[in-house]
Amino acid sequence: MRSKATLLLPLALLALGAMPACSGDTDDPKPDAGGSPDAGSPDSGTPDSGTPSGGDGGTGTASCPSHTLFCETFEGGQGTWEEQKEHATITADGTKAHTGSRSLHVVTEGGIDEKQGEGQAIARWMRSLSPTFSTQLFVRAHVFMTSLPGDFGQMGTFFVLFSDAGNDFGGFELQVIQDTGFALDDWSARNGQGWNRQGPPVNLGMSTGRWVCLEWEVRRPSASSTHGTTTVYVDGAKAHEFTEIGMRSFNTFMVGYGFVHPQGPSASETWIDNVAVSSTQRVGCE
Repeated sequence: MRSKATLLLPLALLALGAMPACSGDTDDPKPDAGGSPDAGSPDSGTPDSGTPSGGDGGTGTASCPSHTLFCETFEGGQGTWEEQKEHATITADGTKAHTGSRSLHVVTEGGIDEKQGEGQAIARWMRSLSPTFSTQLFVRAHVFMTSLPGDFGQMGTFFVLFSDAGNDFGGFELQVIQDTGFALDDWSARNGQGWNRQGPPVNLGMSTGRWVCLEWEVRRPSASSTHGTTTVYVDGAKAHEFTEIGMRSFNTFMVGYGFVHPQGPSASETWIDNVAVSSTQRVGCE
């Protein structure tokens, strides 16, 4: 396992604007002219007051096919995962679970604003990918969110793929934004990199207040291709495909939630369960 300091480097560079990142780019998300976020849009960004504290055993199902590189149900705690957090907490606990008795529980602090030099509000667990990414990767997780990002310029990150190799450095992250749509922040140091979003309009996006099966598919034509595509699925249905995304031989996978660029309404509470990663085919929701 690589050192935590090495893994934190791309996140620090993003926060400082040394790499293309959402809040400093010309692609910064802004509300659509004459429009507003979709109906049924986010709540205030404050965790629900009714969050369970005495345990909420899961009744869902989720398989762990033999073709996966790894499956994580969080029943055994942190194990070999490495932790990174700032203005947030992350634990494998029993407050809510999709399957079994535990899930990954992330709480980010409210009132954190990068414009005031307060840093990030994010927490995740990370681990090595073995073998490293070649031509395809498939991620599956069940995600329960109490709220969507409370500001249109504040993107919530679920997953990160990156390479910390000196001659192959870079990565990208899958995010959700205030209108329920997904976004991709590409800091792979490839031509055409940057931030791009789903829609508008958003025909199928993220939901709050329930468990969502979130799948992320990453493909490139060959192991030497510098660009490829990533596709997001919600409950088994295709939500959006991002094209011409910078690719490298990613060797690290991260899962969690929070904001690299918090804008103030940074309070959130999220649970993640049944994380599975495959290099051969989609894992599926059940």
